[in-house]
Order: sequence, then C-alpha cells, then structure tokens
Amino acid sequence: MPDLDPEDLDPAERDPAGRDEGGRPLTVLVPRDHDALPRRSSSWRAIRAWFAVPATAALPEAAAVQHLFTDPELHWAPGLRRGTLAVLPSPSAFTRALLAWEWSIDAADFSVSSAEPTGWSADETRAVEAWLRAAAAALQQQGDRIDDDVRRVVDDVAAGHDETRPAAAESARRAESARVGDSARLVEARLGTGVEGPAAGAAHPRVDVVLPASDDPGREVFVDAADGTELGERRTVAVDGEVAAFRYTVADDVDDVTPRELARWHDQHLQRLLLADDARQAAVHVVAGIAPPASVGYGA
Repeated sequence: MPDLDPEDLDPAERDPAGRDEGGRPLTVLVPRDHDALPRRSSSWRAIRAWFAVPATAALPEAAAVQHLFTDPELHWAPGLRRGTLAVLPSPSAFTRALLAWEWSIDAADFSVSSAEPTGWSADETRAVEAWLRAAAAALQQQGDRIDDDVRRVVDDVAAGHDETRPAAAESARRAESARVGDSARLVEARLGTGVEGPAAGAAHPRVDVVLPASDDPGREVFVDAADGTELGERRTVAVDGEVAAFRYTVADDVDDVTPRELARWHDQHLQRLLLADDARQAAVHVVAGIAPPASVGYGA
C-alpha cells in the first residue's frame, strides 16, 4: 500500500493501480487515514428549512415545559416492538427524561435519570411526562410526513437551493385543509451543510451511493441519480480484519469519470447523510412543539 504524504493536494490523485489504454487512471487505493480529507470537503452553506405543522398536531403541553429547557435535544427512536423518546434538557445538565414503550405508546414507561438534582418540582416532572407522551403520539402520527420532509430538504439542497419549503402541491393541500378547519403553520429551522449544488456543465450533476448487496457490505456503488447509470465502486480493503484502505474503481465503459471524482462523490454522500440527520432532528423538535436545536443551527 502506498505511503501517501498528508500534505498532498489530494491523495486520490496519486498511485493509480490501473489505467485505460489512454493512460487514464481507473483505480486508486486510498488509506483510511487519508480518505475524506478536510481539504477535499466543500464550503459550508447556511440553509433555511421550513417545516409544516398541522393544527391538529399542535402540542399545548409543550408550552408548559419550555421554561425548563435550555437548548434541549429530543431523540426519537420509533419502532413497532420497542420505541423511545428522550429529552436532554440542557447541554450542560447530566439529565435525561425518557419515555420507553413496547408495542403501544399508551403503555409507555416514564423515567428521569440524572447525575445531579434536576430542579424540577413534582408538578414540573408531571408536565414533562405529559409533554413527552403527547409528543410521542404526534411523532408516531406524523412519521411519514417527517420522512417526506427529510427527503425534500436533502433533495432541495443537493439541487443547489439555500432555502427549502414544502412543495406547491403540499401548500395547496394545506390551503384546502385550512378551508375545512385544519390549518397549518410553517416553522423555520437554520441548518448548516457541506452538500454541494450541481456543478455547471457537469456530466453527472448528482451521484448517489448505494449498497448493492446485503451480503457484501464492503462494496458501495456510485449511480447517476438521473438515469441510474453505474459509474464506479468503492470497496473496503481490510488487513487482519481491520479497515486499512478504500479502493475507488471507475466502471467499465465509463469514460467521463475519474477516481478522484468517485472519492469526492462519496464525500458528498456522507454530507447528505449528515444533512438528513440534522433535518430529521429539526423536524422532530418542530412536531414536538419546541424550537429546533441550536446544535444543527450553523446558519446566522
């Protein structure tokens, strides 16, 4: 395995393991420590993301607990057999209020764990429990909408937009809902991301990364999002059971892609996953009736 200098502009440009007849590199081997170097990452973008909250999903219980929290983090793990909803009231407090259930949210157990006194009275603790129970029910009901919102945010940002709102069709649906009394409000969240918009004139404006087979988790395939063309692959190289490197290989008969582009597209794939996590976190907070967390608010 080549010993690459970390000061190189991009290790993925060096030491090709294969070339086509014209001398074009088709494969590179990049040691794990040199993969996804910061210098290959994109500049951060401030994103304004809007989420629609139907009036029927409003949580009056949230107003009773807002004063107990300072930049809270709400973590929702839905599941058919077992699910959890936990709130961390403050980044500096070692406290967690947890709602956990099996099969039914109605039968959920509530608990508070803390390494220090919470400062909550018995009435305030009951208010936190009531809010978590209402929030869990709302999140379960709005789960599909949250999934749609996350996809919409990622797709809009990958398309180059710095602001993302529900589509016109959704706006029309909300207007019709408002006519019959089910109005909705838009809540803004500020997100930050390294997801790039499409490059002007690029042969492949957006490339997705997929796992083609569950029995081969070390292989990822690069696919043109527009037409499904397979452009290359990324394979994990292990030594003595430990991940040592990644091999980027351009697909056969593809003549407008380089291994360096494959490496950058994988960086973008990871950035989209991070953005999806941040968008989901923001949407969960909004549906639960509290402000999006500052931890994802990179924008001014």
